[in-house]
Amino acid sequence: MRLPAILLIALLAAPALAKRSDEVDYVALASLLARDGEYDRADDALKHVTADTPGIDLVQYHTVRGLVALEKRRLDEAADAFAAAIVAGQADPLVHLYRAQALFGLERYSDAVAALEAAGDAVDGLSGAWLMRAHAQWMLGRRQATFDTLRAAGERFPGNVSFLRRQVFYLIDAGLYQEAAALGRDYLARAEGKAEDYVAIGTALRRGRSFDEALGFLEAAALRFPDDLAVAKALAQTWVERGDPYAAAEILARVAVREPALNAEAAELFRRAGHPARALMLNARIPDSPRKLKQRVGILIELRRYDQVAGMQDALYRAGLYADEDVRYALAYAHYRTGDHAAAEKHLSALTRADLFRKATELRRLMQDCADARWTCA
Repeated sequence: MRLPAILLIALLAAPALAKRSDEVDYVALASLLARDGEYDRADDALKHVTADTPGIDLVQYHTVRGLVALEKRRLDEAADAFAAAIVAGQADPLVHLYRAQALFGLERYSDAVAALEAAGDAVDGLSGAWLMRAHAQWMLGRRQATFDTLRAAGERFPGNVSFLRRQVFYLIDAGLYQEAAALGRDYLARAEGKAEDYVAIGTALRRGRSFDEALGFLEAAALRFPDDLAVAKALAQTWVERGDPYAAAEILARVAVREPALNAEAAELFRRAGHPARALMLNARIPDSPRKLKQRVGILIELRRYDQVAGMQDALYRAGLYADEDVRYALAYAHYRTGDHAAAEKHLSALTRADLFRKATELRRLMQDCADARWTCA
């Protein structure tokens, strides 16, 4: 959570650059460079002095050192420098705020809250300080304090809906999906919600098994953000869990035109929905891979195209799929249905998994019946 340091830097840069005509004040120079966003050069200037340099202004030195370290994400150094500035007599409350920022980045949340408290009322006009305090409290497990902070912030900044949004996501994080959905509706009524907001709230409702409400959120999002992949996937997942894989398959098939990686998932959903021909069409668009071949075997079995499955034997072997016992059983069954019992037995003999071993026993019985009475296999 980054907060602008320009006000504090401007105050630090006020002293003159020269102590004498032949002596550069590197601390003042670093302050001016930091004010102008030249943090690398400010860092170089500070290398010319230390806290033990005679005549150095310790308050200014430690403060600008902390600001440069914070900007360069040297958070331990920043926290220590700000603490040293306070000890040296730095009275500007913004130093406590930036020390809190460094501590927050170090995930020292309890210390960050204490630093914010030390900053006092001077930072109450900064929305970022409220958000930092709320998240630190959340990470410390202080849920009631978190929501109290966000509610107070919302009252102080009535036009800022980020506090309401944060409450929604904390409720989702806590697994309080119905509460999150209720507050989410309020948030989306007041804000120009992002696609991720609709997805998060819709997902919360889905997890709470309020499928119709979830679909309402996500269908609205799909109309508003028609090109957003996350919205389409969340909507498809909701239809799947509601028990309608066909609706989910149609959604994914549309977006798979732009995201070909989704063809396999859409094909599987069409297969589950009882539309193997559609599934086979999408399967053909998947780049050759073991996943494609295995899925194709299942679809062809459902379409009763046993000769095509049997004809895939060499391709499945080259793809390393003989190690997959489901594939071996499918090949055995296809060979059985095409009348090649010897080939079927070859695959059945490789099965060791208990459930497939039982199915293999039954398939052998059927093949024996065929041998005894060929007309039963017609």
